[in-house]
Amino acid sequence: MSKISHKKAAKASTRPRRMPRQERSRAMVDVIVEATWKVLAEEGYAAASTNRIAERAGTSVGSLYQYFPNKDAIVAAVQRRHHADLGAVMATAFAEAAGQPLEKATRRLVRASLDAHLLDPDLHRTLSQRVPDSVNPETRGTLKNGIQAQIRSWLEGYRPALTVTDLDTAAFVVLHLVESVSHAAILDQDETPDPARVEDELTATVVRYLTG
Repeated sequence: MSKISHKKAAKASTRPRRMPRQERSRAMVDVIVEATWKVLAEEGYAAASTNRIAERAGTSVGSLYQYFPNKDAIVAAVQRRHHADLGAVMATAFAEAAGQPLEKATRRLVRASLDAHLLDPDLHRTLSQRVPDSVNPETRGTLKNGIQAQIRSWLEGYRPALTVTDLDTAAFVVLHLVESVSHAAILDQDETPDPARVEDELTATVVRYLTG
């Protein structure tokens, strides 16, 4: 199978079997997705079998398969909801940072990144470290590309104060710098550093990078 065909097959395998149209069906899908969310956060990806998800949802495996073809299709639905929550946190921060002085605006965006990682750290850790990259890769890409575009637009408003000239590259650097430090501080440490100290240092680092 070619790489393109493999990607298409992986994408198709994580699509819902059918979309719920009636309120009762939508409620059932919500119950299944919420149960999967809890299993992923509390027990991990390996434990999230369709049998375990159905048990946690209080329904039968047959009911689950009416809407989802496999485990990864449900995990993909959880990813989409979680990433929508992360995107909403960042969108609010960009709106609140608009028109603020650069240091204050940068601090607001850094805080939002830390807050996003604190939304549900156990789930975030599982989705980012345990779920295979082949599960719903388009959602991951859409979130990062969207935030990078927002950063690029945000930087444009401060162009006269910046020493960086390539705003596309600067947006890429800022995104991955803030994301990687936030991820490491919240998810990768046995003992989480003081978020306020991380916020201070990361804000200063970004501002120094942008202004020289």
